[in-house]
Amino acid sequence: MPDRLADSDFLQALYDTALYSGDWRPALTLSAELLASAEISLSAVDGPAFVTWETTNRLLSDEALDRYARHYGALDPKMRLLSRGGGGFVFNDSAYFDDAFVSRDPFYQEFTRWVGTRHTLDMALGPEPGRSVFLAANRTAEQGPFQPASEQTFAAIAGHIGRVHSLRTRLDDAQAKARYAEAALDGLAYGLIVLGADGRAVLVNGRARRLAQADGVLELRRGQLAARAPGLDRELQAMLERARSGTSLAASSIRLPGPDEADLVVWVVRLPASSPLAAKAAPGVLVMIGDSAARGRVRQGDLINIYALTPAEADLALALSGGLTLRAAAAERGVAYVTARSQLYAILEKTGVHRQAELTRLIAGLPGAILGDPGG
Repeated sequence: MPDRLADSDFLQALYDTALYSGDWRPALTLSAELLASAEISLSAVDGPAFVTWETTNRLLSDEALDRYARHYGALDPKMRLLSRGGGGFVFNDSAYFDDAFVSRDPFYQEFTRWVGTRHTLDMALGPEPGRSVFLAANRTAEQGPFQPASEQTFAAIAGHIGRVHSLRTRLDDAQAKARYAEAALDGLAYGLIVLGADGRAVLVNGRARRLAQADGVLELRRGQLAARAPGLDRELQAMLERARSGTSLAASSIRLPGPDEADLVVWVVRLPASSPLAAKAAPGVLVMIGDSAARGRVRQGDLINIYALTPAEADLALALSGGLTLRAAAAERGVAYVTARSQLYAILEKTGVHRQAELTRLIAGLPGAILGDPGG
């Protein structure tokens, strides 16, 4: 990596600002200074459309970007070379397009002359589903072509921007999924919290947020779940650690004084990576908070939501947890034994247990008092 890049503020602007706030402009502005370029931009071919979502905007006005997206992008001669070059390929137009080519090429004559650019460095940052992302740096004719040293700096800059863009995309996807999951789970009558591998909450539904408010017996301290009473908190943290380390397959519970007459019951269970509520590839921890006065039973929908079981798999899991053998459960549901056995294998994989007896203990330990409708 060139020393001037390592010694610049570029990395701080990229990792502190672009990654966490989505604001690419500070990093792109510093990139333009490092490359002595008049313009630098992040763009994507998104299906049939060409979209530039961030630029230093020194030469490429909104009108120019619109014209490129609607018409001139299809005429750009470097796109064919970029698509052939693959990842890590730095396109420098001075190595491919001489003055004779530029004088007769419609893209250069109609577009780049109009916006004031002449020389460019480009790199594909990597394909995404349905789109390809590009970084481009431009110079005017007066500034002259980019030299090999600039290519090296550009490659280093593009490598960092590509990594941060990939991280930012995953972060956006995770946040969108979390918002969707929280919205879908806000209607539940019980509190639900998902803790990641670091113990911080990555999903908190509406009921849990209300229970963790200032006057409650629970709180979220810098994203970590805690009980306000020290003695109860020690017990709660021990439960969370057992679930996090995977030493306990079944749910454990603790009773806390509730805001009303009824106590709160907090259930903690290991969450397998296959669960749609899981935060990362590593198993997380699922915390459910309910009213000790409520009565009910574990429902099909809760097993679907927590463990991504299909309706048929959830029905079979409930039948097995109710005491039926696999053969009896298959006969009761009118399916072949071999089908039920295949469904059981899928259930075991999704729930993170290895045997039918462990599955029965897992479901028996789930908080039926908060998952079922009263009297249901």
